[in-house]
Amino acid sequence: MLTCVIVPHYEHIEQFRQYLPKLLTQGYPLVVVDDASSQSVFEQLQQLLTQMAPDAILVRHAQNRGKGGAVMTGLQTASAAGFSHAIQVDADGQHDASALGCLHEVSKRHPDSLVCGEPVFDQDISRLRYYARYLTLFLVWAETLSTEIRDALCGLRIYPLEPILGLLQKVARRNRMDFDPEILVRAVWAGIPLRYVPVQVQYPVGGLSHFHYLRDNLIISWMHTRLLAEMLSRAPRLMLQKIKNRPAGGPV
Repeated sequence: MLTCVIVPHYEHIEQFRQYLPKLLTQGYPLVVVDDASSQSVFEQLQQLLTQMAPDAILVRHAQNRGKGGAVMTGLQTASAAGFSHAIQVDADGQHDASALGCLHEVSKRHPDSLVCGEPVFDQDISRLRYYARYLTLFLVWAETLSTEIRDALCGLRIYPLEPILGLLQKVARRNRMDFDPEILVRAVWAGIPLRYVPVQVQYPVGGLSHFHYLRDNLIISWMHTRLLAEMLSRAPRLMLQKIKNRPAGGPV
């Protein structure tokens, strides 16, 4: 099992400058995908990696593709470099870097599973973010006819590359904020096991967010509409899958 860390990056140079030393203490090779940041920011990113992580793989998009597009480029780059698994980490430092080892230990025991962080928030989370996460959770439960997804939005995950890239080849690619929840729904549909590890999440003071409320909420709303419609055609197979996976001797 050969694992790297992939970091989608867009204009987060100051946050990433502070977060990178914490990532490097975990000892994983890095794949950084810059999603068409400004030239000055990209040059600072190049300089930072040259100084602190000279062995890191740096890829740059010529045009902005969104977080999902950057993650997919990272997954493809990691696979081409010979890695079997990739840890997705946000560049803004909101995830506790020490949790990477915990996720990796679970992944080593269950290499075919998609291992996700389950956020433990500090007091800085806004009420809007808090309740939006539960709304998303309700919708993905409806889309999968299960409660297997325990958090759909956390950007800290370990992907088994072969099954995930195979799954992505079969569906239209979602390049923006809809990527994180949709890939989990489709993983459940495909029978890829999900496992969860509690992780501390904090929103840095003065942190830069690239979430566009109108555009991204419309994208996410359309994603849930599509998935709910697609679920109707998949419902019989999903119900059969649940029956087959029910533990022996469980309730009928």
